[in-house]
Amino acid sequence: MIATALGSFAGTGMAATIRAVLGVFPDRAPLPELPDRGPHASMFARTMCLLEDLPFDRQPAGWRLSLGPSILARRARRTLLDDIDVLAENIDDWPGRLTITTMGPWTLSACVDLPRGGRSIGDPGARRDICQAWGAALDTHLAWVRRVIGAPVAVQIDEPCLGQVLTGVIPDESGRHSLPPVEEPEVRDALGAAIAQAKAAGGDIVVVHCCDDELPLGVILDSGADAPSIDTAVLRGSSWDRLAQWCQQGRQAWLGVVPTHQMEAGSAFMTRQREEVCSRLELDEQEREALVLTPACGLAGVERSVAWRSLAELAKVARG
Repeated sequence: MIATALGSFAGTGMAATIRAVLGVFPDRAPLPELPDRGPHASMFARTMCLLEDLPFDRQPAGWRLSLGPSILARRARRTLLDDIDVLAENIDDWPGRLTITTMGPWTLSACVDLPRGGRSIGDPGARRDICQAWGAALDTHLAWVRRVIGAPVAVQIDEPCLGQVLTGVIPDESGRHSLPPVEEPEVRDALGAAIAQAKAAGGDIVVVHCCDDELPLGVILDSGADAPSIDTAVLRGSSWDRLAQWCQQGRQAWLGVVPTHQMEAGSAFMTRQREEVCSRLELDEQEREALVLTPACGLAGVERSVAWRSLAELAKVARG
């Protein structure tokens, strides 16, 4: 059993954060995200800046597709490329496998408005364009990352809004009403196409992360992902049974066993969480080896010293 983190951290120093994450996680580690550096360093901007045919900007009301390139988009792309260069300078002797995190196409669609107003998620043509542009952009991006670091990479597709898309709770532009849900077959098929594109682009494994309270576990497992990345605290009833079937087939699962608000709980708590999850899933020793322990979500809101101390404890708990 191994442990890893899910991408975002507090602070603004990329070189120091990269060295820390590679030091704590010898098996698998993400290219960090540091949203404290500003909107251009957010998960949304770091993904959207790769979609060259869909320029965007940030307005007082939030993210919006634009009619031409923006300074923020150019800054986001430059920052991301600089971060990859910093990673390449620090990864030479590291023995593990890197994870590239990217916001998934459904959450992108849920977070960005159309140029003349209205949510992209509410426009079938717009969300189709975003899904298609996402796949093409990821292909180019992964090729670049693999060339710079000289090694295969995993892909983590972050879809925190997936449950909201399916249940129809995303507000419209006015905020007074909710947009209709997107039908499950459309969501599943588009997510499956995104996963297939990530694999074709060179992702050695593709993981779908969702920490939504209304976790659509079935959609994730049926989409072709190599592993779900989930907050175990939101699993209910039949979801435990479905996940158990998945894990008992020897398939990988990334399990968020430490809530971000309990990162100071300590190794004894983490060990209990690990054992409780394995017991609920009825896993034998061999099946446990396919598990990856993680925090429930990103750690951008967790004080740095707390986060790194807790991540080191989580790595030890996973090993033994």
